[in-house]
Formats: sequence, structure tokens, C-alpha cells
Amino acid sequence: MVVRRRHAGFCCSLIAAAFTAAPAFAQTLFVEDFQDGDANGWRAGGDGGVEVTSYQGNYALRLTKRATAIIGLGVEGPPEVTISMAFAALDLEGDDACVAEASSDNGSSWVEINRVEDGEDDGVTLHTGEAKIAAPEKGAPLIIRLRADGNGDNDSCWADNIRIVAAPRQSSLDEGGARQALDADFLFSDARMAAPVSTSEFLPSGDAESAPARFEGRLSFRVVPDDSNIRIQRDNFNFMVNPLPGVTHPPDFELAFVQAGDRLVPQKRGLIRTDNQAWDIIIEPGRVWREPDDGAFTRASVPFALQERNANCTHNGVLTFLFDEDGTTSRAAYQIGSETCYYFQYDMWGVAKLRYAPGEISNPEKLIADFQQEQAGKLPVKPFADIGADFPELDAAAFAAPADVSPEHLTTYGVVLDGVHYRGGCATRFGPYPFCENIALPSYSTSKSVFAGLGMMRLEQLYPGAKEELIHEFVPECAAAGWRDVSFDQALDMATGRYDSAAPEADENKAVQDGFFIDLTHQEKVERACTLYPRKSAPGERWVYHTTDHYVLGAAMQAFLRARLGEGADIYRTLLVDPVWKALGLSPATYTTRRTRDDTAQPFVGWGLTYLPDDIAKLATFMSIKGGVLNGLALVDTDELAAALQERPMDAGLSATNEDFRYNNGFWAWNAAASLNCEAPLWVPFLSGFGGVSVVLMPNDVVYYYVSDNQEFSWARAVAAANDYKDMCAGGSQ
Repeated sequence: MVVRRRHAGFCCSLIAAAFTAAPAFAQTLFVEDFQDGDANGWRAGGDGGVEVTSYQGNYALRLTKRATAIIGLGVEGPPEVTISMAFAALDLEGDDACVAEASSDNGSSWVEINRVEDGEDDGVTLHTGEAKIAAPEKGAPLIIRLRADGNGDNDSCWADNIRIVAAPRQSSLDEGGARQALDADFLFSDARMAAPVSTSEFLPSGDAESAPARFEGRLSFRVVPDDSNIRIQRDNFNFMVNPLPGVTHPPDFELAFVQAGDRLVPQKRGLIRTDNQAWDIIIEPGRVWREPDDGAFTRASVPFALQERNANCTHNGVLTFLFDEDGTTSRAAYQIGSETCYYFQYDMWGVAKLRYAPGEISNPEKLIADFQQEQAGKLPVKPFADIGADFPELDAAAFAAPADVSPEHLTTYGVVLDGVHYRGGCATRFGPYPFCENIALPSYSTSKSVFAGLGMMRLEQLYPGAKEELIHEFVPECAAAGWRDVSFDQALDMATGRYDSAAPEADENKAVQDGFFIDLTHQEKVERACTLYPRKSAPGERWVYHTTDHYVLGAAMQAFLRARLGEGADIYRTLLVDPVWKALGLSPATYTTRRTRDDTAQPFVGWGLTYLPDDIAKLATFMSIKGGVLNGLALVDTDELAAALQERPMDAGLSATNEDFRYNNGFWAWNAAASLNCEAPLWVPFLSGFGGVSVVLMPNDVVYYYVSDNQEFSWARAVAAANDYKDMCAGGSQ
């Protein structure tokens, strides 16, 4: 038995660490992702090697041959816990397997959590499993055992993302439907909000009625930092070691609202820049209602999201308060219990001071009419659970399967089939998110398809030949850095010929380390993007993943457009929001994007959009099913879109990462032929975003998406299930 140590290495004996769970909500009791580079507390045994290794910045515990790793944990409080973990594997053969198990009776019996076998061992894909197990009797340890069950030194299992969660109680309302935590007495008191509460506290109680009061005016929200709380779930970059001012609480805001029926609609939607050094904010339409125990007051609940400044990490929350028509309000209670962010995850809760100034706001009738039109224009929605009844030939369990994406890291998911949006739920650590239709979803690099890709297709439609224009003629910083003969199209394809390393993610990681993503001004970003990589090959020959290429492309597109339309033209508003997004009926959440924090306000292009679930469903339908055409009118260059969707064999793009992946016009494609046993290549286009965002545009008119944040990108099972709806192999692609 060989045990290799790295950093602090392995403990030599079983340990017991105590955790106490409050049963009112889902609470994470234990997390092990090995990102600190060690495996403290784990005892190694068996015949084989055990070590912490890293791949592309992700650390995992590697077990080889017949090695084992065991840890014992003291878990007190919940009667039952859910344990999840992920395995990647390599060189498994025959009956070889990677196995994770748990025992709550000192090893007398074991519950299997996860098993990965031959055929699932590509060395990269993390396969997630989970199991529920009764918590041990008080004082006894909960034991987790990881096993490599192989027969050779190269048989490898990488264990990662081990998590123990206490089961949530879905409601904190009593049997009569009356609330217990955020009642009127609490909201009008000076008491602290000691802990997060069930999300049911932000929803109407069982005896709720229509709201008698009408809200119309400005609402001021001011957090008292001492009344705000944060509990860290994951902090890969040690943000909380030296935290930015404001990171522990939401930004203050002042915003006008108008009531439309039982909905409370903010006058300003989309990303709102704030003075908070950590967070900007997104505020979506909420609800109003009356409860008998609230006396003469009306209750409101409003969804909001914090988005990291200069980045795309998004943390969804909700706030609630009481008001009357004269302007009297209670305090607001707020809570965040979910996010789409791989590297920084937390719970945040507390109270804030409110001021309500009733009065006329500008053009409330139009605000209400626009909101009602938005609601009426949404795709027909059904719960995802209905898809099995509507399409019994489909294996519904293959979509958002726990083996593909960890349930605790899944923000939401959906399938569009025959024009219906089958929408999954929006789970949080404290129950279902109360406003799933208005949950803010970050684009990350799906923006490379939606913004850079469609934006360039729109530009080519308006100005044929624009894609052949040269970057250095529009971006002087790149001209000074020696760029030559690189076209707009080649930058969109990430084939500029300028790179340090063609190894997967090597150059992208360099951009992270070099500071490109944290630069605040356009001048800083564009100079760094133009100079970061040397010229190594002719443009158009080799694909290397670079977000910087798309940033440079955005700067060139902006200069090109303004040379023709004047300084007021903007590549996001002029090319996409006004002519395309509004025609498609996308929500106002999509009307804004991340920009540099200077007078230039250059859009990031390669990341920084925000969607609602309906927006993703509509955009995917427009691109893949409608082919860029709406009501008979092409809104983008349809030939360029067809090429991106692998429908033009003579313009298929370049090989990306390996021969089974292509990249063209900002879109990925995967060859699913082997997975579906097709005789000819079958290319499935898709959009991909950092952390675990996938939008899959299947050639048989099935759209599948999920938004998650544990770096999980597996959806072959869903493609195989969708193939039973309509055979994709029959059409094929080259």
C-alpha cells in the first residue's frame, strides 16, 4: 500500500467531527472538495495509491487499484441525511468499479452512494450519485468509505464534491397555514433574524386573500450591516480572508414599483449597478397579498439577486415586508439560499430598514401594459413532471439526472418540446425558490453564442462582408501589438493564431491569473487582451479557447458599427436588444449586460448576460428550431447560424479540444454518433457556460438546458432519451 502525501496529507486514524443540524431547513453539514490540496481526516488503506491530485485547477482524491479512504463524522440533529459525491474514473475494465458507501452502524451495513464502472471511465467526466441514510445514534460516527475496486496500478478513481445535507422541512407554517417566523410581530419589532427560515415564509399563507392596498411609489431599502449575516458554503478563492466592504450584505437601493393585479413590478429591471464594492443587484417582479394576522397591512414579497461586480456569479434571494397605502412599512426580512457560482457560495439573511413614498411614478400604465404583455408572451409552461405523461416514450429521469449534475448544485433546468416549456424546479437550501419563473440565471460563456455569435450574425446581415473585416483596423491597441490579418470571423471562432499554449484551458487560466477578468476599464481590458498571447500560427488554422478573443471582437464590432451609425450606436442595444430580443418577447432582464465600469461602458461580449428561464427557452427555440427566423422574417444571417448549428458541411468550424468537439461562430458541437450508435457523424450544437451551464440544441427539435455550479457538463443521457422522441441518426450530419 502506497500513500502519497501532498500538503498536510492524510490523518492516520479515524476522526469524529461533530455537527448539529437545525431541522427547519436543508442544512449542509459537511463538504469535502479537496480544493485545499489535502485530505485531512481521511484514513487510507487497502492495496493501491491514495493522493490528492489536480487537473485544470480542480483537486480530487485519487485512489488506484484496490485502495480505500475512510472518514468518520459525528452528525447530530437530523433523523436522516442525504450524502452525495462524484467520481471520475480511468482504465476500468470488466468488473472494475469506483464505489462510495456510507454506514451509520459502525460498519455493520453499508449504503451505496455512487458507483462508476467500465464504460464511464473517460478520466474527465464526474459522475454524481447520492443516497439517503438514517443519521447514527448519538455519539456514533457516520462513516464514509471510498473504494477503488480494480486489478491494476493504473485503475484510477477520483473522488470529489462530497456533501452531507440534512433533509429540509418544506414549510415553517403551522397546520392551519399561519406563519410562525416572519409574522407581523417580528417584522415590526427590533428582534434579530437569528437564522434562515423556510422559503414558505416568503409565500402567501393558507388563509391569504387579495391585497386591499395598492402599492405605487418609491421604496428605499437600507441594510444595517450589523443586522446582516453570512454563512459560507464554499470559498475557493478565500474571499472572506480579507473581505471587500459590503460583501456580507445586499446593496442599498431605491426603486419605484407599481402594482399590477397581485404582482409588484419594479420600474427598472435587469442589472442595476450599485456603490457596493462586491455586489450589483437585479430586482424582479414580486407579489402582494393580505393575511388576517397582519391587521390593516398588506404583505409583499420580492425576488432579487446579487451579481458579483465585474463577473457573472449570481446569488438569488427574496425579501418580504408589510405596508399600507399611507406609506407605513415594517422592516424587510431578506434571505439568500442559492446561487449559480462555482467558487463562492453562501447563505445570507437579515433585516433592512424600509421607506415607502407613495405617489405617482412616471407612466405606470405603460409599465403595467409592458409587464402584462411580457407575461402573455411567455412560452406555454408545464411542470417538468408532466413530460413523462405527455411523452411516455421519453425517459424523463435522464434529464438533470443526479448522475450528471449534483442536485444540490442545480439551479434549474428545462426541456422545450413541441412548443411547450417543461420547466424544472428551483431548489434552494431552505426549500423551493418562491419565484422560479423570475429566477436570475447568469450566462457565463453562453454569451459567446448569444451575444458574440448572434451579434456577429446580425452585423453580417446588415452589412454583408462585415465578418471579413480585420481586427487591427478597428482596435488600435491590437494594431500596436502586431495583430495582422485576423478577421472578425476568426476572432469569433477563437482562431486568431495568437496563443501561448494549445493545451485545454491553459491560455484561459493565464488570462485569469494575469488579471484580465478583474480589470475595470475598457482600456485596461483591451490592452491586456491584445498583448496577452503571441502570434504562433496563421489566423484561421487552430482553435484555442480565449475569452479575450471575444472581448477584442466586441471592441472591433463596436468601432465598426459606430463608423456607420454614429457614436450612439451600441452593439448590444442596437444589434440585439431592440431588433431581436424585443421581437422575441424576451424579459427586460436580458436588456442589460455586464460592461466596463468607465465612460466607455464596453460590453463584455464573452460573458455577463442575465436570463430568466423563459428567455433561455425562447432563445434556444429561435436559434435551433426557427433557424433565426421570426414570423417569416430573418433577424440574423441565417447562413451563418446554419453553419454554427453544423448544417453547412463546408463551414463546420474547427476541432476543439478533441475530434469529437467543434467550435464555429461562437457555438460548440459534439459528435453524438458513438453515444447513439449512429453510422454517420451526428453533431449536436450546444452552448456552454462556466460552472455548469449547458443549453443543448438537438437536431430533432428538442431543446434541453440546465443551470448549475459544480463544473458538471454531462448530458449524453438526455440526448439518448431525446432520441426516442425523434431519431437523430436518420438525419445525420457531416
